[in-house]
Amino acid sequence: MPTRDDRWQPTDALLNSVIDKCIAESRRRASDGGHGGAVVAGGLVLAALSMIVTAGTGNPVFAFGILVALAVVGLAYTGVKAPPLLTDRTKVLAVAGGPGHLPAGYLVYPPAWEAGMPEYLAGAGTTERRLRIAVKLCREHPGAVADLLRLVHKAENFVVVHRPGRDFSEEGREREVLKTATKLVEELSGMSSTRVLVSN
Repeated sequence: MPTRDDRWQPTDALLNSVIDKCIAESRRRASDGGHGGAVVAGGLVLAALSMIVTAGTGNPVFAFGILVALAVVGLAYTGVKAPPLLTDRTKVLAVAGGPGHLPAGYLVYPPAWEAGMPEYLAGAGTTERRLRIAVKLCREHPGAVADLLRLVHKAENFVVVHRPGRDFSEEGREREVLKTATKLVEELSGMSSTRVLVSN
């Protein structure tokens, strides 16, 4: 997970709480769907088997002993052999529209990364350079994570088209893209402030 140089993170208590609840709910659903059905089915099979053994031997104590032994073996096997629970992290924040719809600052928020941000960034084709630049601008950007990534991509394209004769090193290109993207964010922030003033 990337971090800003100033270690800033978003402090929206309500949204942070929503993200935490989504993660907790996802874990609960994963654990409920993992072993619960297998344990119930195993219990029913053992109960039926104990009735058959009781009817066949006429000794309920012997049948109960077999039932307990098989239950212990079955639970041990389930615990050892069951695959680890997998959570589809792309759906954890579905109620919020997914990680891309979070405010831009949540690009550096650890629970957002636990709730599917890496998968979202991979699906959006985010390069390391775009991510580094986006992290530097996420605090100031007034829109969502997806908007910020589009803005950085737009800045990259601008540098390629409008600075074609310049022979950039990788660091030089990144600095130029950051400079262009910073100007775009400043313009967006100014437009957002104007809209707030007009609406009030």
